[in-house]
Amino acid sequence: MIAALLVAAAGLTACQAPAGSIDGCMPTLPAGAASNQVSVEQTEGAPTVDFEIPLVTDGDQATLTGGDADRIEDGDVVDANYVVYSGKTGMIITSSYPEPGSDVPAAEALRLSAGGDTALSQAVSCAAPGSTVVLTTTIESLFGPGAESPEMDIAAADTAVVVLDVTGTHPGRAEGNARPGQQGMPAITLATDGRPGVTFPGGPAPAELTVMQSIEGTGEPVAEGDSVLLHYTGIVWETEEVFDSSWERGAPTVMTIDDANLIPGFVDAVVGQPIGSQVVVSIPQELGYNDAATRPATIQEGDHLLFVIDILDRVEPVAG
Repeated sequence: MIAALLVAAAGLTACQAPAGSIDGCMPTLPAGAASNQVSVEQTEGAPTVDFEIPLVTDGDQATLTGGDADRIEDGDVVDANYVVYSGKTGMIITSSYPEPGSDVPAAEALRLSAGGDTALSQAVSCAAPGSTVVLTTTIESLFGPGAESPEMDIAAADTAVVVLDVTGTHPGRAEGNARPGQQGMPAITLATDGRPGVTFPGGPAPAELTVMQSIEGTGEPVAEGDSVLLHYTGIVWETEEVFDSSWERGAPTVMTIDDANLIPGFVDAVVGQPIGSQVVVSIPQELGYNDAATRPATIQEGDHLLFVIDILDRVEPVAG
């Protein structure tokens, strides 16, 4: 159920920080009586959380404490463990922390982009590694329309209390130096959040694998077998139709860069590129989806693929 949060779904710096700011960063959601009432004590495992029952929130509220590094900006990526409580009963609804003595596996930890449209993504604005965030919202706002559980005495309008422990942050877009375009390859423009726009040159795709570095990163090069955090858009060259995009899903994804997990042309484009780079790759069919059984329905035999790939960070998959 918590995975739907990623699908459902601003810093101010001045010489003198405005009231309510954290290290000069102004949170998107304000703290309030409900979020401030929740006390959190960090322990070895899951945090100890206490609040008066029933707890009712007046709109979305978020209280952020701690953090030992620069504050993230909207669009950056946050990794966090979490526990969600019912404000009505105080019972745990879901958690990424394993429950002692239970055979039920913990839910997967969160990885989400900060500053989006959901209360969850707005709550982590201005966070940093080591931050604790308390969000009070409604069950419906958190889990989507129609969310309820009579068995757990949970209604859509009830208050949800979310405690997030931020374990890591990552850039949300390629942050290197812009590179010139290449004849015969599409031109790339970027929205304010880093989302790429693609203008095709009007001619056929290159016959061979063609890799263009549109942004040159400054990090260590990617090696085959690395787990890498990526934002990407995949387009069919012949139709200019997007067939896959992490941007549309609202958060980047972790991929293991090898032929067992990815098409060969994608691997060839990413291996050797410095972290922080954006690469544009044209892939002929023989290095793309050769097997018709695994080929997306929008890709026809003989189609060339174009990927725009932001190589954000080297990471391990999030685990509870």
